[in-house]
Amino acid sequence: MYLILALDEDIHADAVLYYLKKLGKKVKRFDPAFLFDEYGAIDQGPRRDKLTVEINSTSGKITFINGDVILSDEVEGVLCRSFYFPKAKDSCSTADMLATAEIKSTLKGFFSLIPESCKWVNNPYLEEKIDNKIYQHQCAVKHGLKVPDTLVTNNNLKVKEFFNKNNGEIIIKQLSDISLIDESPYVNKYGFKDIEYKGFYTSAVTSSDLNNLEEYFGPGAAPVLLQEKLEKKSEIRVTVVGDKLFSYRIFSQENALSKVDFRHVDNLRTEKCLLSEEISSKLLKMIKDWNIYFAAVDLVETVSGEIFFLEANVVGNWLWLEKEQDGSEIAQAIAELLAQ
Repeated sequence: MYLILALDEDIHADAVLYYLKKLGKKVKRFDPAFLFDEYGAIDQGPRRDKLTVEINSTSGKITFINGDVILSDEVEGVLCRSFYFPKAKDSCSTADMLATAEIKSTLKGFFSLIPESCKWVNNPYLEEKIDNKIYQHQCAVKHGLKVPDTLVTNNNLKVKEFFNKNNGEIIIKQLSDISLIDESPYVNKYGFKDIEYKGFYTSAVTSSDLNNLEEYFGPGAAPVLLQEKLEKKSEIRVTVVGDKLFSYRIFSQENALSKVDFRHVDNLRTEKCLLSEEISSKLLKMIKDWNIYFAAVDLVETVSGEIFFLEANVVGNWLWLEKEQDGSEIAQAIAELLAQ
């Protein structure tokens, strides 16, 4: 039995599911938040009609309302694309708040009973530590990778010093998760209840941005992540699956809107590329040291030919890069890794 934990609309999970079934594997795919109405809109408490559980100190059994059964002892591999558990709303009764917390603890306890031999891609508890740009940069430096000149601070004087040090060529980017989940439900343009993901794009810092720093920075203010603005030739997305690398060059400098943050443009030109043996081995060693099997790594290739490490998304997407009409080699590699 293989588990896929993912949001209902996650097409990357669908792709891996396809290849696992093609390998003849029995797979159960579900969203960890599925017990909760519309991803956290729990105005009337959690859904208690979705499954029954039987758990003791060494094993567990989950039976879904459709008859599907998961035995913790029989789980051989887990693709974990989402490990999100909504909170109960303040408007809920005390009993429903407690029930929500109990369901969350039950599911996490069940996952802890899965045998240690089971391969997680990736273990969500390891991801919590790894998914941090400060931690990733210290690891990249340790493994001999180049990183941009970086400063995290809430001291307005240090911001100005960093700006001047880099001749006014710096950027500001989000330090925390790429998006925050707003659990206030709304109806999207398709007429379905949905949630919003909020964050901000990487942007250049200008001299006019420095005029009112004293109003926003000081003790207790949220720090910002600043980096030197690299002179990019292109960007490279490297999807790491076990000991395999799938590298794509992203021609972000061909469009004025994507020069600083390529996420501004959806249809950028991309192509497969090869990394040097040196960069490849350093990346693989770093990911292996993190004890995870999957990461979507963002690199920058400068006009002078240097390669800089920016960050690694441990739940990154890849289908937007693959142009093949006959399937996804990355999804196939993940399925084969799980099935080893």
